[in-house]
Amino acid sequence: MFAVCVLLCAALGAQSVQHDAIDGNERALVIGQVLNKLRDSYISEEVAQKVEKEIRDREKSGGYDGLSSAAQFTQALTRDLQAATGDRHLIVRPSDEPTAAGQRGCAFVNVGVLTGNIGYIKFDAFRSPEACGGIAAAAMSLVADCDALLIDLRDNTGGDPVMVAFMSSYFFSRPVHLSDIYEREHHAAVESWTLPFVPGPKFVDKPVFILTSARTFSGAEEFGYDLQMLKRALIVGETSGGGAHPAVSVRLGERYQVEVPVAQYINPVSGTNWEGTGVGPDIRVREELAVQTAYRAALEDVIRRTTSSRERDEIQRQIEALTKVINARR
Repeated sequence: MFAVCVLLCAALGAQSVQHDAIDGNERALVIGQVLNKLRDSYISEEVAQKVEKEIRDREKSGGYDGLSSAAQFTQALTRDLQAATGDRHLIVRPSDEPTAAGQRGCAFVNVGVLTGNIGYIKFDAFRSPEACGGIAAAAMSLVADCDALLIDLRDNTGGDPVMVAFMSSYFFSRPVHLSDIYEREHHAAVESWTLPFVPGPKFVDKPVFILTSARTFSGAEEFGYDLQMLKRALIVGETSGGGAHPAVSVRLGERYQVEVPVAQYINPVSGTNWEGTGVGPDIRVREELAVQTAYRAALEDVIRRTTSSRERDEIQRQIEALTKVINARR
């Protein structure tokens, strides 16, 4: 039995190695396909031309020779493409490699009410409203009666722009223009607005704090940037990742796929976006202290509006406890 297992495992391992193998002809084919897709669809034609020259120069100089593994090759090619464009949405990967869009679940990992009646929601992806709108509505209902809200996006890498608009809609009482998405293919912008209706109660006219880190990316950055520009939320933490170019996934034969950025966000307030720069925080702290710092800021806002002396004393004690933690960890 053991011998059979050894032989079977060895055979499976050999198949896996063989499947991952790549030769020079296949590398050249993939490079050509990727550059063709960029030339046809990348958001900036000028940048696509610059990238093609740099990648071809590297290819001619032997920069990809010796990369006999598909994983190694796509990682190297992705690294060079991102270095040439500064665009972290531009990714080449084996087609069987899992992507964030293919992950299951709605990624709402923590929802609760903190001392002082401060709501807290942590979710790590903007999955589509069709799949996750009900869970999002349930989370917002749980914190609806809170006096302030912390939204933790430190591990959120983005997702569906429609879900960004859906979540944003809970924080405005009237329709609001969030952003424009300019598409190269149509040379036109598609407007994104808050929705006229969302299930459950809204969270309006109360403070909102959005927590960010360098990992916060793409649609999560759009959510934070839009609410920041509209002065509806304060960003607390670190500058985000800097990806404002929505991408589409394109298959390259049977073995590979490329994420091609085909559009860019344009905020109607700033007239620009966060590509390459990230969303800058209003209150800059290390991400490890973002929760405590935002929590303290929320309590400081609430205490100014509290008339009960007992509640004020309780909130003040919590503020002092948070201050000790923050000072100790600076």
